[in-house]
Amino acid sequence: MPTKMDKVWMHGAIWLTAASFISKLLSAVYRVPFQNMVGDMGFYIFQQVYPIYGIAMTLALGGLPVVISKLIAESTGNEEAQRKIIKIVRKRLIQTSVLAFVLLFVLADWIALGMGDSHLAGIIRVVSFVFLLMPKLALLRGYFQGQREMRPTAISQTVEQFIRVAIILIGASIATKMGYDLYRTGSIAMSGSIIGGIVATLILQYFYKRTYKIADVRVSKAEDRAVTKKFFLEGAAICIVSGMLILFQLEDSFQVVRGMIVHGFSADLARNWKGVYDRAQPILQLGLVLSTGFSLALIPMITAARVKQDIRGLKRSVLLAVKITLLVAGAETVGLIVIMRPLNQMLFQTAAGTIELQLFMPAVLLSSLIVMFASILQGFGKLYIPVISVLIGIVVKWLANQFLIPRLGIAGASIATCLGLLIILGCCYLALKQTLPFAFITKKTLAGLAAALLLMACIPLLWETFFPLTTRSGSALQAIGSSLIGGTLFILFSLRYNVLNQRDFTALPFSTVLFRISKAVLKNKRN
Repeated sequence: MPTKMDKVWMHGAIWLTAASFISKLLSAVYRVPFQNMVGDMGFYIFQQVYPIYGIAMTLALGGLPVVISKLIAESTGNEEAQRKIIKIVRKRLIQTSVLAFVLLFVLADWIALGMGDSHLAGIIRVVSFVFLLMPKLALLRGYFQGQREMRPTAISQTVEQFIRVAIILIGASIATKMGYDLYRTGSIAMSGSIIGGIVATLILQYFYKRTYKIADVRVSKAEDRAVTKKFFLEGAAICIVSGMLILFQLEDSFQVVRGMIVHGFSADLARNWKGVYDRAQPILQLGLVLSTGFSLALIPMITAARVKQDIRGLKRSVLLAVKITLLVAGAETVGLIVIMRPLNQMLFQTAAGTIELQLFMPAVLLSSLIVMFASILQGFGKLYIPVISVLIGIVVKWLANQFLIPRLGIAGASIATCLGLLIILGCCYLALKQTLPFAFITKKTLAGLAAALLLMACIPLLWETFFPLTTRSGSALQAIGSSLIGGTLFILFSLRYNVLNQRDFTALPFSTVLFRISKAVLKNKRN
């Protein structure tokens, strides 16, 4: 029987999950119309600077609020201790954010040159202001989550994203019609991040003032050191792991254009091709929204089994999480590869860079598995193993970029991304095998999955080989049609040949609907 506290946590988790899903979906979807308005060159300008904004949001939304909420939750019932934590953390956040703002603003010209484009300096300075909003956003979100009140975080996050996306698209549309140059358009688009952040801060401040009154307290040096150390160490660990893909994008911002110039491209052509390469990001994000949504929904089951020391339940939950991730992310990866040419043209107007984008798509499967393995490891208290793994992967990605981009262009960057992610996945897998010494997937499941993926890929491949549609509307028809047919075949095969059994469905989101589908398929099989 769920306790009152369990219900509070569940209610809060639903709020945060819904907000996270909406935000991630918006973050992926808006880039398609934005690219259509500004072209590959305008998209390159936006994406070059986006990782800096992404780091600020990782700090303000993901990593630091989690650490703050943990510190607050550990002091539940001790109001004075919570006051001290808030005072210490507020001071450190302000110091960190002001330092980040000053460094970015002052060094913007140098950073832009490092990215191979001095015209980016103005946009970098615009983005630097986002860091000034970080203290309030991170502190208030962390405080509310520590009090098990998730609604303010969820509402502020969703409203912030809606406002940001609206300003980006409306601003880009107006700037394009007014004939502004693309760099000025990029600055206008990035200003949406500042306005969205200000509104989110006001929403959080409203909830804070309305609900809680916390007075000032005296903090000893020992208390300051202890909280500061824990805050920065655990905060860095969580932010590095959750910001893995943002850090990979940041590496590309510094390496792709410069490497393409070494490859023999002119500066303008190199920047244009970087914009083509950046088409992979919204596709990757859309893939991760679904695959990680399913797999992370199973993490509470794994945690509960670990706490209860239920070895059988733990093994069953881990096997199911791996199976679901492989099934969903595997289908997405193979599907995206085989429909990439029509999908590319449908979304981004041309089919430029199709092969390079296909080379990038294994990142969907690799990233999904990394997120799941890292979450399980952190649930077992192995906080720093995923961090070390990600840092190793970042170094591998940098070295691979240095070697491959001058030789292969943006194809080299795609390969380097997958190689870096593969190293991270390997490190996390080996660490998890030491913690949980049993096979994470059966040979029977792998064989069934491989057969289902092969069957799914046949229809899009046959369509592309014998009846390719080359207009944009035709490509849309081909991409959507082959996805629906291939996806349906994949699901039916997986159900009919027991790749997923009926017991698995009970642990999944929308399990009732999925169970009914499974039952209908199995009934047809017997008939």
